Amino acid sequence: MAKRIALAQLSSCWGCDQSLVDLHLGLLDVLPKLDIVFWPTVVDYKLADLEALPNRSVHIGMVEGSCRTKEDLHLLKVMREKCKTLVAWGSCSIFGGVQGLANQWDLKELLERKFIQAETVTDPRIPDENMPGFTEHITPNPQIVECDVLLPGCPPTSENTLDALTALLTNKPFDLPTKTVCDQCPMERKEKHIKKFKRNYEGNIEAGKCILDQGYLCLGFATMGLCGAQCPSVTTPCKGCFGPTPIMSDHGAKIISALGAVAEMEPEELKGSFPDPIGSFYFTDYAASYLSKMRGKERGQEH
Repeated sequence: MAKRIALAQLSSCWGCDQSLVDLHLGLLDVLPKLDIVFWPTVVDYKLADLEALPNRSVHIGMVEGSCRTKEDLHLLKVMREKCKTLVAWGSCSIFGGVQGLANQWDLKELLERKFIQAETVTDPRIPDENMPGFTEHITPNPQIVECDVLLPGCPPTSENTLDALTALLTNKPFDLPTKTVCDQCPMERKEKHIKKFKRNYEGNIEAGKCILDQGYLCLGFATMGLCGAQCPSVTTPCKGCFGPTPIMSDHGAKIISALGAVAEMEPEELKGSFPDPIGSFYFTDYAASYLSKMRGKERGQEH
């Protein structure tokens, strides 16, 4: 018997849905086992269709994106009501995503920058008609509702999504690895003596050698190993899009600690190497970090 599935998108880029579609012919093995009851990205479903379903009548719910609007927040809560098993699908859903970096500023500042101050604005005004309303900050979905399965990635690979669906369809656990991208990386590593950090566009990254050893910020040592080290395998530094492993308490704190241990540089010089440390160290998971929570407490907000 096919299992009923609902797939919902909050504020995001649709990359997680694309990773499922990118299974191509592999979808033929999965789709016959699924009864899709809500997937507005692909089929013309409306929110009312989801709301009309009986509570807990959907076997599997997959939610990508984070709650940037009040409409997102409502949809997330409806998904939790309707689904027996809810999957936080992608790093936006689990950690808050790239949009979580906006937690560095107040909502008022963000709106003024976007709609009034930006250099490309020609009609400076904050829209107030036909708008869903913005949330004050980005809160990771598992901190809003209970999520039964976490599937990180920006986006998760097609294979990750297939593995998670297969596990759910066969009633098997889907556990996240404690190993890192470095554990999957084929590059040759040596004892690190980093005397200078370079931007990605400076010089040329040499194939076959550890990218971090060469002085480029590669976050594979602190990032969950689910991607097969796709980026560093083709001489592209890992940006940390899968977030920290389950045994790490804070992604950025781990990165800062590790860099301090291997960089043979004065503290001020090390600090100057990263003009945007939060963007560099918390690419997809700032909203889930201690720093974001501290910033929220300063503003009197609950995270």
